[in-house]
Amino acid sequence: MSRGKKLLILDIILALAVAGVYFGMKFVRNEEPDAYEVANSIESGADEVREVDSAAAKELKAKELGAWYLILVNPDKAMPDDMEVKTAGTESGYEVDARVKEPLEEMLKDCRDAGHSPQIISAFRTRATQKFLYDRTANKNDTAKPGHSEHECGLAIDIIDSSSAGWADPLIDKQEELPAQKWLMENCQNYGFILRYPKDKEDVTQIIYEPWHYRYVGKEHAAKIMESGVCLEEYLEELKGE
Repeated sequence: MSRGKKLLILDIILALAVAGVYFGMKFVRNEEPDAYEVANSIESGADEVREVDSAAAKELKAKELGAWYLILVNPDKAMPDDMEVKTAGTESGYEVDARVKEPLEEMLKDCRDAGHSPQIISAFRTRATQKFLYDRTANKNDTAKPGHSEHECGLAIDIIDSSSAGWADPLIDKQEELPAQKWLMENCQNYGFILRYPKDKEDVTQIIYEPWHYRYVGKEHAAKIMESGVCLEEYLEELKGE
């Protein structure tokens, strides 16, 4: 049952409860209930319930938007300086946010069970590592500034098809044509991941198309993002406006 239906049922129950109290008081005083008063009492009670539900819904939305898995980190928005990331080791010696470890490993296992060969080539990075990479890259547009990389949050993983590991640079658009990558792009949402920098969204994300960069946002949000074809920035704006 959807949350909307549950709230509707709750509204009805509480409105009936208000009416029940009204009738009870009339009965105690031996007064004949007036139909107009009863209807007005029920509507008044329902209005109060709706106000409470609306406030609760806003509070729930604010809490969801502030959830760790929906944190927005991009060229314009840095991760909080006081953000602590508790990591856990995953395959090939890489680390990720401990809460992402299980869904990531399940996704990779299922991809391999389907006959493909995914390979992690980057995951969690410390601030020092990000600074090292940024300082030494010739094109600063290719590497996020320290504090502005999702890899520092432990929520982003770069995955390639292992057949491309020997390429001079596997991080190119051709990655999308490889079997493991095709499987991941079609199924990542089932494990809570999205393709973070989709094609034709560079003007919004300010990052080039990266058919290897996966970001954890949770299953519910991943399904909506991947189905709609929006990027995370657009999705969060839509979520705020609901």
